[in-house]
Amino acid sequence: MFLVKDFRGFTLYEKIFFGLFILAQIAILVYFYNPAKGIDWINVIASVSGILCVIMSAKGRLSTFLYGLIQVITYGWISYQANLMGEVYLQVVFGVFQFIGLYTWIRNMHTISTKKTEVQEVDTKGLTMMQWAITLILGGAFYFAFAKYLQSIKSGQPFLDALNVSLNLTGQVLMSLRFKEQWFFWIVVNIVSITLWVRKMIHAGSIDDTGVTMVVMWIGFLINSIYGYYYWKKLQVTTAQTR
Repeated sequence: MFLVKDFRGFTLYEKIFFGLFILAQIAILVYFYNPAKGIDWINVIASVSGILCVIMSAKGRLSTFLYGLIQVITYGWISYQANLMGEVYLQVVFGVFQFIGLYTWIRNMHTISTKKTEVQEVDTKGLTMMQWAITLILGGAFYFAFAKYLQSIKSGQPFLDALNVSLNLTGQVLMSLRFKEQWFFWIVVNIVSITLWVRKMIHAGSIDDTGVTMVVMWIGFLINSIYGYYYWKKLQVTTAQTR
């Protein structure tokens, strides 16, 4: 089953990265634990499924879409409670894209064989100059339109929220279509998302477990995005060699 196979063939860096992330989440849970409230399992599930999603995405593995579906549901609920409506709408769109991406990737995979295992990874490609221009124009137009909409419904931090949504949507489309340049957008997304949650805690005047969990999660995503671009460049070379 690919859900089990997808954990095989990981490098030492990938094992260390995931292990450190889990330890960080445990430390946050212990530090903010309140016997009266108990453990906020929604935060835990959103964070762990999110990091599994981005790690599997960086590796070009199909299970990224299962973990992605779990993450958009839980993170969407967290964003709704924090009144970040742009994030909520985005998770609805992301939920649809999990199925689109799964269909596209299934049709464009290659097999990697080693002495210990055999796994499948996605075929990747790069944007042309024309495709770059179209991507930036459409992304910019969507940003301005959505920012005005969020401002009209008095959503929290409308312009920063709209920037986050437009970058996320662009990255998700490029990911589903297998373009390695998606990772440039994810890097910016992660920086914006860290800023979004830090500002949320500053405005609230308190540091809580939800905010800290989300900041740590997005920092993990940022590190993974940099690695993801590096790995997808290697996948593009492998794709070219297998054709």
